[in-house]
Amino acid sequence: MAILGIPTNNNESQKRFYQKRNFSNHDAVENLIHYITRTRVSEDRKGDLITYGAVGAFYYNSVEDVIQQFKYVQNVYGINNRNGRRMYHEVLNLLDFEAEWLGYAPEWFFQVGMECCQFYFQMGFQAVFAVHYEENKHYHFHFAVNSINFITGRKWHTSLKDIRWRENIFNEVLNKYQVLAGRKAAPFVILKNKQEIQQYCTKGKLPV
Repeated sequence: MAILGIPTNNNESQKRFYQKRNFSNHDAVENLIHYITRTRVSEDRKGDLITYGAVGAFYYNSVEDVIQQFKYVQNVYGINNRNGRRMYHEVLNLLDFEAEWLGYAPEWFFQVGMECCQFYFQMGFQAVFAVHYEENKHYHFHFAVNSINFITGRKWHTSLKDIRWRENIFNEVLNKYQVLAGRKAAPFVILKNKQEIQQYCTKGKLPV
């Protein structure tokens, strides 16, 4: 099962770590979105990116358009006078066989990412996703979520229970597209009897 969580890393300065990860700085929107879409100035990790997309913001022209649309919502609701968190970041880590069932195909990763983003959007929050592959971290989805609700202006609040709820939903989405991708890629084979079915499944071509 794919695991959803908040990304962390070891930092010698605990205070510095929490300030950085709280995304309360004025350039939090562009920093996080550029980071997950691998579009930073002098980007040295472009090869990590498989695909990306957004819900609640037009992403077709450029990443800069997404950033401006996130910041527009924040400015409408007076983010500069409210302080606090401007962005929220979650990562969905896939197991190797889950990526394999998707055929390592960008189009299937894209479909999964867009549908998962819909759950943030349905709660009133713009979201961007990006899929990365890193040899030591394997395949994973980044979700960058605007902390300001575009309907109510309220700020993002979540709990471990909420994260587990989203994790279950995202796994349901992932399972659905794994089935669709598997059916699309599966060869057409006529199995004449139960013995042939068992032999075929044992070879790993079909789930038993």
